[in-house]
Amino acid sequence: MSSAHAPMLSEQRKLPRLPIPALSQTIERYLESISPLVGNDKDALAATTRKAHEFLKAGERLQQRLTSYDLTQENSWLEKWWLELAYLSWREGLCINSNYWLAVADDPRAYELAAASIPLLPSDEGFNMGRVWDSGEYGEFQVRRAVRFIQRTLDFKELVDTDRLPVDRTRAGPLCMSQYKCIFGMTRIPRLGCDELRQDEATTQSRTILVIVQDQIYAVEVYDRAGRRKPNGDLETELHAVIADVVMRAGQGELDAPVTVLTAGHRDRWATAYAQLEQQPHNRTTLNKIQESLFAVSLDTTFSDPLGSINAHQENTKSHGMQMGHNRWYDKCANYVVDRNGAVGYIGEHSPCDALIPAIMIEYVSKAVAQESIERGVLVPQTPGYKTRVRRLRFTVDDEVQGMIREAKAEVERTSRASCSRQIRFETYGSDWIKKTAGIGPDALAQVALQLTYYRVHGALAPVYETASTRQFLHGRTETVRSLTPQVAQCVYTMCDATTTPRDRYTALVRAATKHQEMLRTASAGQGVDRHILGLRMAYHRLDPLPNESAMTDHEKHAIDEFFEDPMLARSTTFQLSTSGLFPSRYLTHTGFGCVAPERAYGINYIIESSRIKFGIEGKTADVGNGTDVELFESTLRQTLIELKLVCEQAGTKSTAKQSRL
Repeated sequence: MSSAHAPMLSEQRKLPRLPIPALSQTIERYLESISPLVGNDKDALAATTRKAHEFLKAGERLQQRLTSYDLTQENSWLEKWWLELAYLSWREGLCINSNYWLAVADDPRAYELAAASIPLLPSDEGFNMGRVWDSGEYGEFQVRRAVRFIQRTLDFKELVDTDRLPVDRTRAGPLCMSQYKCIFGMTRIPRLGCDELRQDEATTQSRTILVIVQDQIYAVEVYDRAGRRKPNGDLETELHAVIADVVMRAGQGELDAPVTVLTAGHRDRWATAYAQLEQQPHNRTTLNKIQESLFAVSLDTTFSDPLGSINAHQENTKSHGMQMGHNRWYDKCANYVVDRNGAVGYIGEHSPCDALIPAIMIEYVSKAVAQESIERGVLVPQTPGYKTRVRRLRFTVDDEVQGMIREAKAEVERTSRASCSRQIRFETYGSDWIKKTAGIGPDALAQVALQLTYYRVHGALAPVYETASTRQFLHGRTETVRSLTPQVAQCVYTMCDATTTPRDRYTALVRAATKHQEMLRTASAGQGVDRHILGLRMAYHRLDPLPNESAMTDHEKHAIDEFFEDPMLARSTTFQLSTSGLFPSRYLTHTGFGCVAPERAYGINYIIESSRIKFGIEGKTADVGNGTDVELFESTLRQTLIELKLVCEQAGTKSTAKQSRL
């Protein structure tokens, strides 16, 4: 670490606590945010406005409870509630519904690659989407690249452990670094109603990682008993020994039941199975060893056809692509996936840290691996006389748990078949053109493009969740940017009005972008709407009245209930566009997560680079999503982005627009 770098946690004590916004401000911003959804329905707007104003008077006691509660919390008033309500109490399966997935750029020097027996040709209908193919075998390059990712990930862990990771900063100042401590040795444990997280000294100081092959689980030591990192050759030998053991046992019919798939399915089913498994000491030991691993590595026999297909690669990463939900431990915060040809992906359990943090790690790791040479026939360092120690972690499974495994397999199969995800690469322009020529913020243009696309596909405006980071505060996570502002709505209508001029459209675009940047700054400053309303709801349902608080009247109770039960509040939080942007990345080829609303909804992560934009999009199939159409959304989004470029150019923005400072 450079001497100029402050220790990773050196700024933590200087960080302010997450603020509690003024109640009147939250109500005002909430009412502004719903106006595009209400449209011309004046009666609906009047009803919601009345409810909000009544709540403003009655809710002051909740604001005071929340303020008092904040004083009792170590880090913030939101932290525990957010972890519970956003993640741990959610009962749907983690596969696609909650875990995010990332795909890493392939190594162009890969060798001895498997190919489909009947490969897709450019003339084939499915060529652009690609497909997942099963080779039924493992490759040398696969193992060697897996080891490089293991080693460089351990490098990153050691930076975190020794406080040598530089403090992340923005123009506003230092950011909270606590989430980096949540990647390694972190496991979600299923419990009925609400899950738990386990991370302690035994898990973070572990010497092992998990290696999963054909749903068989192995503990592989990456440090020796003296705490020294094992060299590449030793780890390659270990992985080959694991593969050989699985292949031998598969040939003899000795594979254990795929308990792994339970981690992908409904949480209460998994919690029930988990409780039964841990009654047996042998199973309890296995579960403990899984939790005491630093991270997981899944070795698959599948690969992408055609070779290098990003769409097939991300499909395999998110849910296996052939045996849905298999060969992953979805409860681990960090689970690498390495396919037969050495293509690397990553699945993250979302509750302990936001996807941004592991993405930063993976960019670091991928860059380091790309600078190394993995050559056929070249020996790698190995401890003389090294002997492998294959440690298989086994489960004893009774008929009832076997039945739950079958149920989980059927559920995850349905979930996976109903999910349509793809990578959209828009190569016409990126942040350079947006800032220099369009004269607006790149993120704002992306949000306008997504809303305009949705409107053209579905004929309606969509409530939007855009992630804003609140890491400028102690243990800050995220806040919602309600990106569907009145200005964005007006921009959409103006763009769709054939009578408007390019100057009209550009003016509307600039107004929408300016408002969006204001909203993004406001949310990042902890002054958003949604987290505060959540806190007020919890203050109502969970916090006792303050000692000097007067008794709540029936009128006040009615006003509070009416506000929280307002259909417009529910509609405004049914986010049919769930979106999030990541930093410009050379090595992340796909970033994805599942949509959060059931119908006509999309989950979209995007990366805006200097000369292109990468969108990872997920939606349900048309029958399940009641009209969701990912393919049409993609083609419309491409057309919309081109149209926005033409509008900016036709409006003469090069000579008239101010240079963007956003």
